[in-house]
Amino acid sequence: MARETLHFNCSWGSGGEWGVDGTWACADGIGYLFVAVILAGMSALLCLAGLLTAVTPPSRGRSVVFVSLAAVSLVWVGWWTYYAATAYTGPRPEGETGIGVWAVAVLPALALAVLGLLSAAVGALTRHRWSLWVLWGGIALIVAGTVVQPGIGIASMVSAGLLAAAAADRPGLR
Repeated sequence: MARETLHFNCSWGSGGEWGVDGTWACADGIGYLFVAVILAGMSALLCLAGLLTAVTPPSRGRSVVFVSLAAVSLVWVGWWTYYAATAYTGPRPEGETGIGVWAVAVLPALALAVLGLLSAAVGALTRHRWSLWVLWGGIALIVAGTVVQPGIGIASMVSAGLLAAAAADRPGLR
């Protein structure tokens, strides 16, 4: 996604060897290694924080921590993909902007995931008969957002897992 869709670490050129219509010239695969480290590193830290939270007794406070960690994961991938799409300030194809590319490629999936996060937060932080269904429905929306744009999966699936952990051993819902 960073290379082919958001054109991170790429240059646009037209004319001459770039061709009449122009083309993107991007770094090779090794140039995107730090992207993987940045995204996977944050996801690993959030998973570690989730594991440390999971050893505490079930409570509303624990659910708040899981929901907060899930939100951080989505904010992180949203900010990072926005940065990747807008970092290039050189020439672009006519009519294309970094914000526009991000809005088309990432925003619909991220919006679906955020809607899922909000739904799951309501389910995780309330104690009604329907709250567990709302929580799992929110998780399903996050997974649907990941299907729309698999490039956010490294963070959105961490969010879904943290929200699933918020559902585990909930008192009073058996």
